[in-house]
Amino acid sequence: MPFSTSPAYDLLLTEDRNYHAALLVVGGLFTLLLLLFSVFSWVRGRRASRRTFARRTYVVFAVVSLALGLVMSVVFWANVTSVANPRRTLAGTTFSPLGEAWLRAGSAQISPPLQQAIDDRLAWQLPKAVICSVLLVAFVTLTVLLWRRLLRQAATGETVRGRGRRLTLGGGVLSAGACPLLMVMVIGNAQSAYAPLFPTVLHG
Repeated sequence: MPFSTSPAYDLLLTEDRNYHAALLVVGGLFTLLLLLFSVFSWVRGRRASRRTFARRTYVVFAVVSLALGLVMSVVFWANVTSVANPRRTLAGTTFSPLGEAWLRAGSAQISPPLQQAIDDRLAWQLPKAVICSVLLVAFVTLTVLLWRRLLRQAATGETVRGRGRRLTLGGGVLSAGACPLLMVMVIGNAQSAYAPLFPTVLHG
C-alpha cells in the first residue's frame, strides 16, 4: 500500500490498537465473569441433590457459561495479536472510499468529510453503548430473579399453576439467552465509541 508509511496510516494503526484494546478490557471482564459464574454454578450443582431441578439448572448454566467463556477467550487472544502488531492485522485490509481518500492524502489531520462521518457514528454508537449496557444489567437482574424464584419453588415444593410456572421458566430462558447477545452489543459499541476513527475508515 502506498500510504502504509504515512502519518495518516500511523494514526490509523494507533486507533486500531485502541479499538482492539477496548475489547481486551471490556471483553476480558465479561470473560472473567463468565468463567467465575461457570465455577460457581458447577459448585452449586455438585452440592445439590441428584436428579433435582436445582442440579440440572446449575449444571446447564455451568456448561453454557464455560462454553461462552472459552469462545470469549479465543476472541480475547485474537485481539491480543491485533494490539501487539496492528500493522500485520491491517495488511491487505480494504478501506471505505472515504477512509482510503484520507489515507492517500497522507496527513494525520482528519479531513472534514471523515470528521463528519466520525461525528455521525458517535451520535448513534455512543448512545447505543450506554443503552445496551443498561439493558444488559436489567436482563441479568431479571434472569437472576426469575431463576431464583424457580429454584425456590422447586426447593420448597411451592404449588404454582402450570401455566404460571411455564411462563416463569420461558421468561427465564429468554432473558438468559438475551444476555450474551447484549454482551456482544456492549463490546462492539464500546469499541467503536472509544476508537471511532478505525471503524469509520474501514466502513465509512
